[in-house]
Amino acid sequence: MTRSGITGLALFLSFLIASAVFSAPAAAQSPSAADTEGLLAVMERLSLKLPTNIYESDPIRQHLWELSRERCDQTAITNLGKALENAGYRREASTALVRYSETCGGHAPALRAAVVILLRLSDYDTAATVASKVIELEPFGSAGYLQRGLANERGGLLQKAIDDYTTAIEMFGDKQKIPSASYFGLARSYDKLGQPCDAVLPIETWVSLNPAQNDSTQTQAMIASYRSKGKCAPPVAPSEEVFAVSTPNNVVKLPVLINGTRGLFLLDTGATFVSLRSSFAQKAKVQIDPNSVVRLHTANGASTAKRGRAATIQLRSLQAKEVPLVVQDDAKGLFGEGVDGLLGMSFLSRFKLTVDARNVRISARK
Repeated sequence: MTRSGITGLALFLSFLIASAVFSAPAAAQSPSAADTEGLLAVMERLSLKLPTNIYESDPIRQHLWELSRERCDQTAITNLGKALENAGYRREASTALVRYSETCGGHAPALRAAVVILLRLSDYDTAATVASKVIELEPFGSAGYLQRGLANERGGLLQKAIDDYTTAIEMFGDKQKIPSASYFGLARSYDKLGQPCDAVLPIETWVSLNPAQNDSTQTQAMIASYRSKGKCAPPVAPSEEVFAVSTPNNVVKLPVLINGTRGLFLLDTGATFVSLRSSFAQKAKVQIDPNSVVRLHTANGASTAKRGRAATIQLRSLQAKEVPLVVQDDAKGLFGEGVDGLLGMSFLSRFKLTVDARNVRISARK
C-alpha cells in the first residue's frame, strides 16, 4: 500500500472512532436510570432534599454513589458532609450526618461533625439534642459533654452548660493534656450568671495543671478581669501549711472544716471540685442545686453527683469562701473508711501548692 493509502486509512479509522464516541447513546455519558435510582434511594435514606443539578454534580454525586454501594461507608459520609457544606448546603449536611448514624447503628464521629455545623448555624437546641446522642454512644467520653455544654451556653441554659462543662473535665483522662475549652466555657458560664468570682476558679485550675504552659498573659488577664468585676476577696492564708505524705500509698488525709463542720478529706489534685458524701453535706448544711447532674470518674467507676456550694472551707489557717463543690450519694461516693470527701481544685487552686515525695506545702499566691 502506498504512503498516501496508509495515511488515508489512518484518517478513516480516526473518523470512525470519533464518530462512535460522539454518536454514543446519551445513557452512556450520563447517569443511567439505575444509577439515578440508587442516588435517590440514598438521599431518601439520609432525608436529603437537593436540586437535581446539585446531587448530580461531583463530588456530591460520587459520594452518594459510594453510599449506594456501601450504605455505611464511613469515609463516604464524612466526604459527603464536607461536599454539601462546601456547596452551601450546611443544614442538609447536618441532617445527612445524623440520619447516617441512625441508619448505621450509631456513629459518633458523624454526630460530632453535625453538632459543629449546627453550632455554626446557631441552632443551639438541635445541637444540644444531637450532642446528647453523642453522649449516648460515648458515655465515658468528654467530647459530647463539651459540645452540649457549648450549645447550652450559647442557648442561654447556663446551669446545664456548667453541668456539661464540669462533666467534660471530669471525663477527660489526662488532665495534663486537657485543652482549655471546658475550663474557659465554665468561666464564661459563671460570668454570664453574674458570678465572676466563681469564674476565676476554672481559670486558676487550668493554670495550676501546667503553670509553665498555661500561666500566660491571657489567663492572667482573665483572672484579673473576673476578680475586678466581682470585687473578689482573696483567700485567707497567713502562713504556709505543711502536710506529710503518707507512705507507701502517697495519701494525704486532712482535717477540714466545711461551714464549721469538721470532716476528714483526701487531698486530690486530680479532682476538679471538692467532693462530699451526701450525709456529710447535709450535716454541714451545704447548699445543693437539686436540678444539677454531673458525671464523675471515681475509684469505683463513673457516678453521678449534684453541684453545691460551701460558704467557707478551712484547712488549718487556709480559708476560702463560696467554694463550688459536688455532692455524691453515700453509696456511690465511697472515699474510704472514715473519709468524708475529696479536697479538690475548687479549693486548692486558690493557693500555691507544692508537692514532693514527703510533703505537701500550701500557701498564699503572690
